[in-house]
Amino acid sequence: MIKNCTTSFRLRYSRFINFAQKNGILTQTNKRLWFIDAARSIAIIMMLQGHFISLTLEDYTEKAAGISLNGTSGNLLFDAWFFLRGLTAPLFFFIVGVVFVYLLLGETTLSYFRQKRVRKGFQRALMVILWGYIIQLNWKNLDYYLSGRINVRFYGFHVLQSIGVGILSLLVFYAIYLFIKRIRFSILLFVGGLLIFTFYPLIDSFGSNYLPSAAPEIIQNAIHGPNSFFPIFPWLGFVLFGGCVGALLREMGSKVQEKWFPLKFIFGALLAGLGALVVLYFVNRWCMGGLGLFNTLSYYAKLAEVILIIGFLMYLERYSKDRNTLFLRMGQNTLIIYILHVIVLYGALIGIGLKTYYEDELNTSQTILGAIAFILFFALLTKIQPFVIRALKSIIRKLISKRSKAD
Repeated sequence: MIKNCTTSFRLRYSRFINFAQKNGILTQTNKRLWFIDAARSIAIIMMLQGHFISLTLEDYTEKAAGISLNGTSGNLLFDAWFFLRGLTAPLFFFIVGVVFVYLLLGETTLSYFRQKRVRKGFQRALMVILWGYIIQLNWKNLDYYLSGRINVRFYGFHVLQSIGVGILSLLVFYAIYLFIKRIRFSILLFVGGLLIFTFYPLIDSFGSNYLPSAAPEIIQNAIHGPNSFFPIFPWLGFVLFGGCVGALLREMGSKVQEKWFPLKFIFGALLAGLGALVVLYFVNRWCMGGLGLFNTLSYYAKLAEVILIIGFLMYLERYSKDRNTLFLRMGQNTLIIYILHVIVLYGALIGIGLKTYYEDELNTSQTILGAIAFILFFALLTKIQPFVIRALKSIIRKLISKRSKAD
């Protein structure tokens, strides 16, 4: 009898949950969205092949210069590849915002610092920033470091530092959102992204007058300094816009799974962007063009292209059956892949890498084959990583067990 009652309760509970999720009363907070992992995987694969080809292709510099000067390198295949490579960083930063905010809003009943995602967010941000500076060290310069000197390139603001600051910024915006409680989180992040993009031309116009003028170089590089590779302006904008989408996905709940949602998403995002540009146009005219706001149009174009990619992947999600492929797992291990690829390719930390032997040395065919092999190498590492981790944990457990028995 008890067994029958338990079975009946489970059946009714299951029906209730299905009804609640279908009608948006409850959302599946732990459900992974396939298109997010797919976008991360695409971004990391594009990064791997992009960095490999740009480093090893013998005439890469000349072809890239040709595109900058004439709009074409004279090679249609290279032009298409160069365009796609330009989407890698915007897609990467955008997805960081989407993933972090989507997970962050899955736990909102507790106070700010009691939320697990908030605590993990601060830890993740600081860890990413720390790794960003660690991989700029080189053991060959150990004597130089021990003498109390640091190469100025160590203070450079690269991808990892920018992503770390982006995560911290999302946490700050989230705290503001919880304090205000009168505006949607998605709108707050959208406005933040607009402000970053809007003021980028003004910051960039300072040229060699670095900002903040009296700050140490490590701070200047984060905003506008001599070694600003991925500064806050404009790259934080992509993170905030991505966070806006992550918040929208939570706000929409089960509507994300509707048939026409991808089309609505693309149309709504592009319409919002167009509306923002119209506002900027009149603000720019009111300022007599002095702010140069439209110097950031290329970043809005990249943002629109990223939106199209995300919308396309949303459609593909409807036809995806396997949610645990090696392709998707690569997107779930972006940090470790990024760190290892910098070591293998550029010789970070160890002072020797593929750059030592193959920089500007390969022809087109060799470079393409090398890029494929480079991607497959990291796919293999991703595949064996769980086995390696389990083996290491097992060894550690055995060592601890033996030591405790000996004591």
